[in-house]
Amino acid sequence: MPIPAVSVIIPAYNRPAFLAEALNSVAAQTFRDFEVIVIDDGSSEDLAPTVKPHSAFARLVRQEHGGPAVARNHGLRLASAEIVAFLDSDDLWLPQKLERFVAAMGNKRDTRIFYGPMLPMEEHGDLVDGRTKPRHAGDITQPLFHSCFVDIPTVVCHKEVLRAAGGFDESLSVCEDYDLWLRVSLKDSFGFIEEPLAKRRLHAQRLSKADMPQNLAVKARMLERFWNRPEARAKIDPEVAAARLGRVFYSAARSSFRGGLFAQATDQARTARGFRGAPWRAIPLDWCSTVCAMV
Repeated sequence: MPIPAVSVIIPAYNRPAFLAEALNSVAAQTFRDFEVIVIDDGSSEDLAPTVKPHSAFARLVRQEHGGPAVARNHGLRLASAEIVAFLDSDDLWLPQKLERFVAAMGNKRDTRIFYGPMLPMEEHGDLVDGRTKPRHAGDITQPLFHSCFVDIPTVVCHKEVLRAAGGFDESLSVCEDYDLWLRVSLKDSFGFIEEPLAKRRLHAQRLSKADMPQNLAVKARMLERFWNRPEARAKIDPEVAAARLGRVFYSAARSSFRGGLFAQATDQARTARGFRGAPWRAIPLDWCSTVCAMV
């Protein structure tokens, strides 16, 4: 069989109805030279009746439950194309998604990774108003460290870019994509396509909203770890880094405190206040002292 131009990687964990809609959006693409790989991340529900008869002709591969980073790395290893595209099982693409991105990659061959904005939609598919973050192209390390604006269902890139950066960090339960884009940005320029060609489904079961104290703790430590890389310090203004890390550790501390994780909250609050240049008004000393006193 000829090698396809694009490998589409979809990690899936249960929710076959959402997965069917995601596959529908892939099957509706105007660009047709692709393969689809669905990684079943140890679902308790049988996904085969959804995937195998579908017109997207997806390959279904099952693994033990390991989380999205493990599933996406598995998909990368199986991808036969040199270009890969990602879609989460609860999100959708517009029909011109692959066509626009593949054309952009052909027109700008020195840029090996592209992304774009997403349209927020409610659970049943109706579009809703949503906050739009500023987006950037080219050398994006500093603005990306300041705010995560690269959404994985929009990314289309050369497989080697991700392999060279080490792939998704399987130790991260969340923010595994944010972490990877930061590492990629140290060496690669990002292309940006302004037209929204993907939709993000907002629903209560989203992994990023499932355990906020834990998720924010992971995010804070991931950003701190990245900032400690010499390559990152060469690209990010120390005041920008301190302000960002102060805010994110403070947010993590507040979430931990609300969840009754007082020792964790104390550690995070102390770390937040340790970043010189952080906005002190956002990290009140009285609040930090109150948390520490409760442990």
